Amino acid sequence: MSRPHLPSLARRTAAAGFLAAAILTTAPVRAEFGEALDKYVAGDFSAAFHEVEPDAHRGNPAAQWLLGAMFLLGQGTDEEPRTARFWLEKAASANYPPAQAVLGRMYEQGIGGERDPAEAHILYRLSAEQGYADAAYLLRRQYYYGEGVEKNGAEAIRWLTIAADDGNADAQYLGARILLSGEVVSSNPESAARWLKQAAERGHQGAQLLFGETLLNGIAGDYEPEQAFAWISKAARAGLADAQVRLGDLYNDGLGGDGPDPAEALSWWNRAALQSNAGAQLRLASLRQRIRHENRSVRGLCLGLAVGDPQQRRGAGPARETGPAPLTRRYPRGRQDHRRAPSAHRRFQLNRKMEPIGADRPFRRRRHAIACVPL
Repeated sequence: MSRPHLPSLARRTAAAGFLAAAILTTAPVRAEFGEALDKYVAGDFSAAFHEVEPDAHRGNPAAQWLLGAMFLLGQGTDEEPRTARFWLEKAASANYPPAQAVLGRMYEQGIGGERDPAEAHILYRLSAEQGYADAAYLLRRQYYYGEGVEKNGAEAIRWLTIAADDGNADAQYLGARILLSGEVVSSNPESAARWLKQAAERGHQGAQLLFGETLLNGIAGDYEPEQAFAWISKAARAGLADAQVRLGDLYNDGLGGDGPDPAEALSWWNRAALQSNAGAQLRLASLRQRIRHENRSVRGLCLGLAVGDPQQRRGAGPARETGPAPLTRRYPRGRQDHRRAPSAHRRFQLNRKMEPIGADRPFRRRRHAIACVPL
């Protein structure tokens, strides 16, 4: 029974990760493919499609791989996963590693046809044994979860190491996390930092954040806060929510410049919260609660000044020493009912400049009077 086609995002996930690496390592067999590849890299997908299609029909496996990927991603043509699978099968049968990896992912997810994890495992292994790092990383995942093959932790670590050493950024990031935790293998912060740096330089956002943390805490060497801040900022500006939360923390703690910068911290927390990041939302909720508490404290002091002793209102003594008068004190207009305290307070807004004009008369605003603030 055929599995229904997956959404466009799943198809893009299946192939996009392989395209960037494969384009950098593909040696064109014919001049026509070289021209098509140049146009593809430049983003002129329509022209690239028309250039590569004749070359694919002539049997060039690299052109067949690129044509299949374009059908899969809908670049220069409509999305047609079955047609993509047809061209990728032709390229894979010619032992072309990038095509074998992309086709294996399609088999594993059931894109363009039936799902077959065992066949995906065969294709991954054929590609990985030719040195294709992305296929080695996918083999690691199959061995780890037991998909298409018997679960084997040692093989998973072996293929993960191969993929990381061959330059796969996802493998380097995952391998670094394993080395830092020390749960599966012995902890090795130096090797973890080396892989993280390589992955970060390739643009892996998670690696940029984790590499910044290692530099900030001196886990794998010297304490380098400026470089740490730069890597975390790079990941945050690329849109990684966890990095945005961490950058906000750094600004709030005063590690982002000259002293704490709550406004900048709030800006980054807001960005992360818009991505439904729980950590950012908790920080914002805590901040709002603290602001409400501070506002209540200020309003309480203003209320005490409003209903307090007339001598205190005239500035006879600081509120810190005498404290605000109880709410049962006589109001400026002579009422003693404490339930009217909120009504009395409404005449005195937070941080509005006030000055008493008489012992038994309400306050009125004066342009240069002292503001009501907590002592």
